[in-house]
Amino acid sequence: MKRNEGREDSRVCVLGLGNLMRTDDAVGMLALRILAEDIRLPPGIEVVEGGTLGLDLLHHVYGLSHLLVLDAVDTGAAPGKLTRFLGQELARLPTSKSVHLLGLSDLMNVLLLMNAPPLETVLIGIQPESTDWGTALTPAVKAAQPSLVEAALSQLATWLAEIATHTPATNLRLAAQ
Repeated sequence: MKRNEGREDSRVCVLGLGNLMRTDDAVGMLALRILAEDIRLPPGIEVVEGGTLGLDLLHHVYGLSHLLVLDAVDTGAAPGKLTRFLGQELARLPTSKSVHLLGLSDLMNVLLLMNAPPLETVLIGIQPESTDWGTALTPAVKAAQPSLVEAALSQLATWLAEIATHTPATNLRLAAQ
């Protein structure tokens, strides 16, 4: 695992959720793979392919300061539309809107019970057109996938700027990878 350079207690992770065998449901996982290869991804960001693992992801997210989740989320919008959910918006999102939100909700509740929730959690969802069996994204979701990656990079840049402004230069360190 990579750790974020900055405050010793700062760990930033991007978690991709999705089922690679369910057409647009795979968009979170596929966007995560693109993001992981993007030269603009800041060093030290943890990247986790969460798939459909739910509570099995606890060891990946325990101790994070910031968690960014990429997933297909049915908001009733046009296919490919991005929606950002933060904090209480995420907590109030009906679990039926994503096949993974029940697992994500359970995961976040366990972290809360352990007194170890991330300081900030953001879900960037993309409206799927289809979650039927299949291994290719629909054209609308595939066309929107670069926007999902850009939104993730923007959120990470915001968090890293916030972390940097709250970190005295003397506390900077290079964490073991």
